[in-house]
Amino acid sequence: MRILLLKCCEYAVQQQNGRHSMIGIFDNIVAPYLPIDHPPFFLCAQLEFSAEEAGTPLDAKILFLDPDGLKLLEIEAQGEVPQDANFGPIRVFMQFGIPGTRFEKPGEHRLDVFANGSQIGEERLPVLIATRA
Repeated sequence: MRILLLKCCEYAVQQQNGRHSMIGIFDNIVAPYLPIDHPPFFLCAQLEFSAEEAGTPLDAKILFLDPDGLKLLEIEAQGEVPQDANFGPIRVFMQFGIPGTRFEKPGEHRLDVFANGSQIGEERLPVLIATRA
């Protein structure tokens, strides 16, 4: 298993045709002051599995940490790695809704992604205070 994509965005949806859309992709949060209440957003991940992993359990977890490593949020999801009719690499797109969050201080926040007990990726989310020129 490996992670192919990990991004924050304002909105994510799976369409009726099975395709996924990510709207408003962002890499940081710039605020005029802190603390600030940020609206809900999504963390989207695409995982790739080998054909041998098809049908095995998939336990995913997201840990949202502040710059001091304190846990802001933990989200868990369970499922199964799907079967692939072509017996090639299996790609799974997952979206995790992050509720509205109060950012108390600037610095690098992290969203750590775990699958079946192992950390497979992280998305760094710097929170910055805007400065006037």
